[in-house]
Amino acid sequence: LSSGINAEWPLRPGKKAEKKEGDKMETEEAENGVKEESKPNENEADLKAEKIEKADSDDKMKVENGSDDIISEDKKKPKTKTKTVQNPLEVTISKKGFTAKELQEAVERENAMISTDKLIKDRLMAKNAVEEYVYEMRDKLYSKLENFISESDKDVYLAELSKTENWLYDEGENCQKQVYIDKLAELRKVGDRIMTRYTENEGRQGALNLLGTSLVHVRKVLDLIRNKDEKYDHLSEEDIKTLAEKDAEFQGVFNDFCNKATSQKLDEDPLITVAQINLKRKEFEDKCYPIVNKPKPKVEPPPVPADEPKVTKEEEKDTPMESTDANATPEQPQEQPAPAADPAAADPTSMELD
Repeated sequence: LSSGINAEWPLRPGKKAEKKEGDKMETEEAENGVKEESKPNENEADLKAEKIEKADSDDKMKVENGSDDIISEDKKKPKTKTKTVQNPLEVTISKKGFTAKELQEAVERENAMISTDKLIKDRLMAKNAVEEYVYEMRDKLYSKLENFISESDKDVYLAELSKTENWLYDEGENCQKQVYIDKLAELRKVGDRIMTRYTENEGRQGALNLLGTSLVHVRKVLDLIRNKDEKYDHLSEEDIKTLAEKDAEFQGVFNDFCNKATSQKLDEDPLITVAQINLKRKEFEDKCYPIVNKPKPKVEPPPVPADEPKVTKEEEKDTPMESTDANATPEQPQEQPAPAADPAAADPTSMELD
């Protein structure tokens, strides 16, 4: 039966067949929609490409044409017309100028302001000088001046510097110029002594070396004089005696200076100063160097003996000038006439008669 039924009555399409047909319709509509949507998208892309190509061609034309396109664009713009309107300006002068009295008062006010500015500037400079000195000395006491002050004095001086710094920012904020000057002078009384110890220690050895060099130079000259050197044989006995005395005197001064320099402590005031050493060196050189550098007296050469008497001008005029021509032929000696022959000697017959 089943096979017969299936053969005689075909089956009606069921839900699955309807779903398949519905799916097919939907897929066809979707494909048609995609195609329809892709078409406008493709049209838009073509339009964009055409716009880009057109813009590129326009740019190329602008580059090729140069300023012609710019001028053509300017011509396209509408020209604007300008219209100037002159409005009358009324000026009223209520006062022509200052009177002599007013001008004098203005000048006095200006001078007063200038003097006030100068006073303020000088006061601030004096204040800054105190502040700078406090910072500078505090830094040096921990560096190059550390060995030139004792520990106790160093603590006291550092406390004074800190006290001055606090005073500057409190009571001394707006003091007069002279107050700052006095405060700086008070700090320098101790600070300058420390700086003097440092500077004297730095220059003492160099000054001693210069004095020693001058002494050695004079001593070498004395040795050459004792050895009868010709360079100094023109010096008198008095000059040699002066050199010897000054050499001995200043050698003692030099030894005394060296002993004091050796015993000098760094944190004490100097026993000798560089100025004292230089003064002694100058005194020694002023006494000895003129003698050492005294030139020898000039020896006049002996007179030249006169071999021939000098010819006067009149004698030169009388003497004939000799020819200086090298090609001139020497003068031939003149032939003197032969003496006349004795007739007796010439005639042989006369001799025979005799």
